Amino acid sequence: MIPHCLILESKNTKLIAELLKEIDYTFERVSLLEEIHKTLEDGKFHFLILHVNDIEHLDARKSLSEWTKNFPYTLIIIITDTSKWETTASLLKQHSVYDYIQTPLDSSHLQFTLNRSLQYLLTKLKSQFINEAENHLYKRMVEIFDWKKSLLHKENENIAADIIHQMNINLFQGSGIGTLMSVVSILISKSKLDQEGKNYSVAKPVMDLLSENYEAAKSMFDSMSISQSVIDDETIIDYKESPTKLLDLIKQELETLNEALNIKSQKVNLSQIPASAAGKKIRFHETKLSYVIREIFLNAIKYSKEKDVIYLIFFHKENFLELKVINPAYQNNDGTSGIPEKFESFVFEPFFRISSVVDDSYAKFEQFRFGLGLPLVKKIMDQHQSNVQIYNIENNFRNENTKDVCLTIRFPLLEEEK
Repeated sequence: MIPHCLILESKNTKLIAELLKEIDYTFERVSLLEEIHKTLEDGKFHFLILHVNDIEHLDARKSLSEWTKNFPYTLIIIITDTSKWETTASLLKQHSVYDYIQTPLDSSHLQFTLNRSLQYLLTKLKSQFINEAENHLYKRMVEIFDWKKSLLHKENENIAADIIHQMNINLFQGSGIGTLMSVVSILISKSKLDQEGKNYSVAKPVMDLLSENYEAAKSMFDSMSISQSVIDDETIIDYKESPTKLLDLIKQELETLNEALNIKSQKVNLSQIPASAAGKKIRFHETKLSYVIREIFLNAIKYSKEKDVIYLIFFHKENFLELKVINPAYQNNDGTSGIPEKFESFVFEPFFRISSVVDDSYAKFEQFRFGLGLPLVKKIMDQHQSNVQIYNIENNFRNENTKDVCLTIRFPLLEEEK
């Protein structure tokens, strides 16, 4: 995962921006301390980077504590030197900041510190999720082995039922293997042997159903083959193209998915590439990026409702081209909406699902299945040394006072080779 950083810009942090460009990390800058809170609310950042000289006054110290409390998934990193050890030690001791980078600055030291801090952040998120999962399992075990319930015959499930449920979701719900097996069963039971005992006759509706679900099952196995090819490939993409090629690829996929959009009469608003990105390049593997675009569009389509508008917007920020895919956030089964904050990282974990409902209407368009879609998107974007995140944002596009789901991809912009 490529970290995304927010920098408090000052004469003390100018070098940081250049070093982040050097190691292909994405970043944004604010010029005033007062802008930080709003910027953290509006976006998602792994790190907030400040210089110790810019936060020495008391109000800034109070702000550090507030940011740590209100944005626990953004780690605060300070730049310091030997003359500021007392201040630095105090901030670390109070847990107002997570880590520090000592001057003189260099790219390797910066990269090491941020990567180490990112691993801590991901482990923290995973530990929280695992604890919740363990608590859920414990409660299930208590329910299962509660002797009163056992005597009353109100609980006769076991832990294996949860595993079977997940297998059912991933392999057998909807058209494909499950329905194909059912149709084969019908075929066997309804086929009639002729008088000579040599040939079976099959009713046309049964044969049509068999053909349809054979195609669905074949598509499923094709998906497994594509997924395996992505999983096995560890190559970092070196080939570079103009960002306009990405826009062309998006338009091609939109044409392919036009039928999928028509299922719920949805529309897509697509912006242009900012003119300021002209003359730059991005890492570009056409086939793999087509998989990414297909997956993120389908996700937005599937989790949106009738006549919803999906926005695809490009921004040029600092050293990267940003693509945002925005669709309305709706309520989940547990009462949350869109992508709950605690799940923002886990949607990129294999087999993780916020909803267990499988919509069969879009099966023929899918190239990734079995809960592998977003994990493989992340894998491909890592190969492009690009950043991908998904989170809820305040609704800025529609009249209703609701939230939207925003999937953001950031491609580091590279200079044209001369």
